[in-house]
Amino acid sequence: MKKQYKIVFTVFGFAVFVYLVWDFGIENIITNVQQTGWWFIPIIGVWGIVYLLNALAWHAIIAKGEQRVKFAQIFSVTLSGFAINYVTPFLNLGGEPYRVLALRDMLGMRHALSSVILYNMLHMLSHLLFWLVAVGALAFVLPVSTGIALLMMVTSAVLILIIGFFFSRHKNGIFESLLNLVLKIGILRPLATKLQQREEGLLAIDKLITELYSAYKGSFFTALFLEFVARVVAALEFYFMFLAIGLPISLLSALYIYAASSLILNILFFMPFELGAREGSLYLVAESLGMTAGVGIYAALINRVREFFWILIGLALIQLSGQKVPRKELLNMHTAVGECK
Repeated sequence: MKKQYKIVFTVFGFAVFVYLVWDFGIENIITNVQQTGWWFIPIIGVWGIVYLLNALAWHAIIAKGEQRVKFAQIFSVTLSGFAINYVTPFLNLGGEPYRVLALRDMLGMRHALSSVILYNMLHMLSHLLFWLVAVGALAFVLPVSTGIALLMMVTSAVLILIIGFFFSRHKNGIFESLLNLVLKIGILRPLATKLQQREEGLLAIDKLITELYSAYKGSFFTALFLEFVARVVAALEFYFMFLAIGLPISLLSALYIYAASSLILNILFFMPFELGAREGSLYLVAESLGMTAGVGIYAALINRVREFFWILIGLALIQLSGQKVPRKELLNMHTAVGECK
């Protein structure tokens, strides 16, 4: 994305953030944050469990076959990778390359890269499955009019199609079909040339990805299950938040809040630091549940406090591990693919 667009989105997001905070009232925000008190412990703790499940899922992928890495190392790199993602303006700009580089010496570049790609595919697949389940939960949370029912049916159909696509990519690979597609589009010839230069390495990664699905289905579905459970556990954050300010909600409502807000955030992934997008999404979701819309601003701010805590932990682990973050390699991971040959 061009620099000027980043600036525009940042300014726009900040303007939305300021408006929503002003609309809810700074005094109300301060009161609610103070009222949260010791509830910060379970709110922060929920994501400790989420990251633990994420690390277990990634470990299930890495530990297939004869390659073994200590779980403590995977957990540390998982936390650090998410921390880097949070502090970069766009999702997964630095965290995923960091994971590859952190495990390169232990696994080799090819296996490290394929495990990160595969984990991210599973991570996204778990989100899709979670959103599909959340659509069903929506029927128990909101009044289902004819329009809502139609929207739920269309959304479910779209999610099922995308889930089917993800499963097919795990079965048939990513890069070979991508290369074939790019070769058919004339305007993408320069990209096709670059991909062809690294075709051997890309196809080798494809082989490792399809191998997990076909030969190690137990590991594949174990990792997918752990990632799905992580999404469910993450919803407890909102359950505790609203309990803290005397607005108890059901677990299904918490599930709906997390699913709807995360879906909006993924659609607005281009917003730097999710500025305005997170606050706006929770503002709308809270309003849809009949709450004061401003309560969503409180939830977004508590959400950011929790993030800040785990960012500090993740960055501290980078320092303790002695692992440097080579900026040039993080921004140019095509060189890593070249090393897979």
